[in-house]
Amino acid sequence: MKYIYVAALLCCNLTFSQNTDVVNWINKNAVVIEDANADTPLAAFAKNVPQKFKDARVFGFGEASHHGKEFFNLKAKFFKYLVEQQGVRIFIMEESYQAEQGINEWISAGKGDRTTILKNFGHYLWQTQEVLELLQWMRTYNGDKPREAQIRFYGVDNQMGYDINKHLRTYVQKYNIMIDESLLAAADSCSAAQYGKVALRVWDKKMLPKLQQIKQLVEQNKSDINTQIFEYNDIMRGLERLEQYTVYIAWPAAGVRDNAMYLNVLKILEIEGANSKAFIWAHNEHINKKDFGTAVPSMGSRLKEYFKEGYYAMGFDFGGGKLKGYKFKNNEVIGQTYYTLDKPYKKTFAETLVLSQPDIFFIDMDVAEKNPIAANFFGAAMKQLFLGGPGFDPKKQTFFSRKYTEAYDGLIFVKTISPVSY
Repeated sequence: MKYIYVAALLCCNLTFSQNTDVVNWINKNAVVIEDANADTPLAAFAKNVPQKFKDARVFGFGEASHHGKEFFNLKAKFFKYLVEQQGVRIFIMEESYQAEQGINEWISAGKGDRTTILKNFGHYLWQTQEVLELLQWMRTYNGDKPREAQIRFYGVDNQMGYDINKHLRTYVQKYNIMIDESLLAAADSCSAAQYGKVALRVWDKKMLPKLQQIKQLVEQNKSDINTQIFEYNDIMRGLERLEQYTVYIAWPAAGVRDNAMYLNVLKILEIEGANSKAFIWAHNEHINKKDFGTAVPSMGSRLKEYFKEGYYAMGFDFGGGKLKGYKFKNNEVIGQTYYTLDKPYKKTFAETLVLSQPDIFFIDMDVAEKNPIAANFFGAAMKQLFLGGPGFDPKKQTFFSRKYTEAYDGLIFVKTISPVSY
């Protein structure tokens, strides 16, 4: 028994020593991010920008929770930096195609106002004060700039089909394209289809040929007039999104969704031109650059494979704070609530990271891999708390095991997070 005690004591001392070494390395090598204010400059980061970050064309910025104010504001801060310093003009979000038209009109100094612009979002997650302030900044930035110099908003998610049929009918009528009503009715059905109300693995096989017929007819009636090219590209993207939605509700698998988002990013960059640069706002699980032995390749892993060093994955993690969750009764949501996480869970990266001095800091994984202590820590398979749309439930947590050096090019850690303002 005495030997077991001694062995346990030695193990604890070794772990403590290793944590201390890691924390000391972070304190000396992390790039401090001064605050989580979206409007203050990235002073320290601007002096220590990794070469890989400078050279990238597509930037995937994640979040460890869909409900973290600090994550939202930090992403806005970095987006502004990329617009002003690296020529990024494309803002891509884990959001619907349907949101694009109204938001682009508004941020291009068009109609609408601050009280209504957020209604364009299909995901309630983005209907926040933090996102509104970023859109306001885009509107101010765009000002009187010509179209090619303006920031453009795009959605890449395939989880929503509503109203695409209406866009289609408007386009067909405007350009007098002869499409049989039975085909347009099929598009209506696809737009209106709901989860759990279609025959799995059957619905898409029945409807996709009809949607493809519509695409062929629209393509045959394509005009070379410049004013119509934009509308043509837009409606073809809408029809592709409707196809993706039709497949998704017939087979609602994460891999289907991430593959669709990846293809949508490529289409956007194709439309915007070879010199375009993009910022992607999504969850960590969509932007990470490494598949973790699962059958669900992420959007980020596909982008990394396609763009190589042209894709930069920025992950986020946190120590604790006030976290949003939901109240349930008979398995139905009856309201929202908030919980306090005082400290990170054991055997997570955050358990060690939270011991560092800065409240918010950035770690360049290339720098970490060059140091044995940091490489051993960030390159070890450990847990990360996953908080998606459903938020936090203290009785049921989800963790993913990963190596941060494989998952991300850079990591931003925030000691304490708070809820966004809906």
